[in-house]
Amino acid sequence: MDSQRQSLLTRQPGKALYTFFFVASTAACFPIWLTYYTLFRPHHGWTLTQSLKVKLVRTFLEWASIVKISTPFVLAPGREKDQFITIEPSTKDVYQAILNTTQVKPATIGGTWFPSPYETTDKQNVICHFHGGAYVIGDGREEDAGYAAKLFIKYADAKVFCPQYRLASNSGGHFPAALQDAVTAYQYLLDKGIPAKKIVISGDSAGGNLALALLRYLSDNEGLLPDPSAALLWSPWLDLEAATIPGKMAHHRNTNKDIVGELFGSWGANALAPAAIPITDPYMTAIHHPFLSKTPMFFHTGAAEILCDEIVQFVKELKNIQDNKVELFEDPMAPHDIIMVGKMIGFEAEAEVGAQMAASFLKKQGINPHSRETLET
Repeated sequence: MDSQRQSLLTRQPGKALYTFFFVASTAACFPIWLTYYTLFRPHHGWTLTQSLKVKLVRTFLEWASIVKISTPFVLAPGREKDQFITIEPSTKDVYQAILNTTQVKPATIGGTWFPSPYETTDKQNVICHFHGGAYVIGDGREEDAGYAAKLFIKYADAKVFCPQYRLASNSGGHFPAALQDAVTAYQYLLDKGIPAKKIVISGDSAGGNLALALLRYLSDNEGLLPDPSAALLWSPWLDLEAATIPGKMAHHRNTNKDIVGELFGSWGANALAPAAIPITDPYMTAIHHPFLSKTPMFFHTGAAEILCDEIVQFVKELKNIQDNKVELFEDPMAPHDIIMVGKMIGFEAEAEVGAQMAASFLKKQGINPHSRETLET
């Protein structure tokens, strides 16, 4: 889409007019989709309801990408009330190397605790989960990350903290803002007296990209901060460079099966990368840039998602590095990011299986979700 047309559709009245057209055309197309998916499913194992819901979510994300409907960065508690907290940047010297830039400074962020804020008497482990949304939408609150948090609580018996990091769709939110915020959130948990051996880093989609960037930062700056006990990476976005190349994502074999497409990825990738740092930087495009990490990593992908191939490839690359502990679970039925949207698109069973597999992985690392204690290794 050329820049002049894009500008017209992201400002009023063009945005409103296009939205009206989008709603009308979607309503008109729905009976056609219903008939088509009754006869031809995107995936042979999907139900009609699943097929329609995946199509509707993909259509919505295409609309959001065209009119640039981003999430405002609001640090008021809102409906989360006491579950929501704000965090000031750390006063410790933890923003080094790539995070030490004059263009983007560490800033105050928010975060939501599930089911309630951590208390010093709590025995559970803590899962620090970074929400997805291509770095342009999402906030980690109840409506955004509540479903994933409930699954973590159910199967990993943990308290869950979801940071509200800065988005690239908002002013001042391009790289490395989100990574600075990830360090801020991790340092906040450590400052609360939670030992690193009781912290699990997690992230879905773009949040998985961010979680990996945090692990890379800890590896590149060894000794700066202690390594977390494990990492859960749900449909992590690894090849941001591909999203900036017109047509590359659109030609993937799973394009018509997944909830995300080329427009959404392009919006996020182009918004994230600043002029001074190329999108090919390993902190943004992790694929083909494996690294050694002391943190065991669990990857989850769906065979029907557009990111499946790059996730499988990156897991192989990580496993080729001696001493890395990496495990992959590939769900044969799942599209993208079911830990976040499984309930919305009718893949609750697959999301539950994924959460169980993650809990099993944590147990194998000595993180026992049933006793609420971290076992000494």
